[in-house]
Formats: sequence, C-alpha cells, structure tokens
Amino acid sequence: MDGLLIDSERIIMQACIQSAQQVGITYTQAEYVELIGRAGADSTCIMVEQLGSIENFNQVMQGLDTILAEHNHVFPLKQGASALLKHYQTNNIICSVASSSPMHHITHRLSHVNVLDYFSHLTSGQEVERGKPNPDIYLLALQKLGLKAEECIAFEDSENGARAAIAAGLKVVVVPDLKQPSDYVRENCHRVIASLEDWII
Repeated sequence: MDGLLIDSERIIMQACIQSAQQVGITYTQAEYVELIGRAGADSTCIMVEQLGSIENFNQVMQGLDTILAEHNHVFPLKQGASALLKHYQTNNIICSVASSSPMHHITHRLSHVNVLDYFSHLTSGQEVERGKPNPDIYLLALQKLGLKAEECIAFEDSENGARAAIAAGLKVVVVPDLKQPSDYVRENCHRVIASLEDWII
C-alpha cells in the first residue's frame, strides 16, 4: 500500500531525516530504505539499531509524529492508482490489500484518498507472526480471498514485499518507489514497470 498506492514513503522518509536532525542525529535515505515493506516490530528493531538507542528512537518518533501531524497524516494517491482500481472494479476483478502497516493506518490512509471501498479484504502485518519478506501476510490474504496463488497478481514497490509475494507463489508486478529491485526479484517477478499506469495501457 505505502509506496505503491499511497505516495507516503518519501514524505515519511524526509520527516524521519528532519526529526533526527532536530536531535543531532544524521539519518540517511539508505538507512530508511532498509525499513520499507517490513512489519512494524521489525522496522522498530532495525531503526533502534540505526539510531543507536531506544531513547534516540523515541525522540525521533516523537518528532516524526509532530511533522506528520502538520500534513494531517494524509498522503496522496500514487500516479495511476485510481485508474487501475476503477479498471478492476469495472471488470469485476477483486482487489485486496496486504500491507505491513497497522490496520488503522491502512483504513485511515485509503479512506482519506477515497479508495477504501475498492477493496474486498484488508490484511495487516499485525495479523501474522512473521512480516515481509516472509510470505505469511500473502498466504493469509489468499486465505481471506478464498483463492489460490496462481489465480492472483501481487503489486509491490519494495524488495521485501516482492520477496514475500514471490515466496507465496504469486505472480508479482513490481513498481519501484525509493529503490530498484534486486537481481533476484527481477529474475523471479512477472514484470517491473515504472508506474501503475503502465499496467493498464
């Protein structure tokens, strides 16, 4: 969802970097990219290590919340997302979300850009024991849909997300956001495209 449907990753990344600077810590894009696609608990562990202590992490998170509050925690849709969802709805193709984000973030962000109703099911990283790049979240999403992996396509922007979908046996379309996919993902995914617009042209 984040970085694929919702253009949130850049805003959150810049807010993390700014918040860290405010408390005298240098935080980089390369460090933030390590978090993308991971479940909350995994991201927290990685970021605590990156920032040097839980105290630093808590300070940066407080600053992040303040900065994002200025945006009302609302992020725009990515280019092509609305057209793709309308295309699938018109053709009676079921859409589902399998996001590492907490469920309240999923519903909040999708509802504020008026696309929540396009999805028949939502699956959060909070619902599985192992986050991406493990396949658990996609396996649960398939279970909710009552479909087999070979009947579905997964759209992913992150390395961890793509690896999770590949491991679950899904056909994967990668739309890179902040980082290009690895050779492994390129070799095992169905296709890499620049924008969601490219999928329905």
